[in-house]
Amino acid sequence: MSADPILRKGETLNSGEYLTICYELHHVLLPELSDEGFIEFDRFEDKVRRGMKFDEVRRFLEQIDDDHDE
Repeated sequence: MSADPILRKGETLNSGEYLTICYELHHVLLPELSDEGFIEFDRFEDKVRRGMKFDEVRRFLEQIDDDHDE
């Protein structure tokens, strides 16, 4: 999948907000997730693929969601 930020239907960003999100996504979040093995991030192709530990992060996110509901 593309590493471009995904917006919800009807959601908009001004150019500054978009640049901030792109910077944080490409230079902070995706590299951290890649370092942990949850994803593979190819900065040159601007692509994200599932990493070796992808299913582990899914269980972690489900746990956060469950904790948030309580």
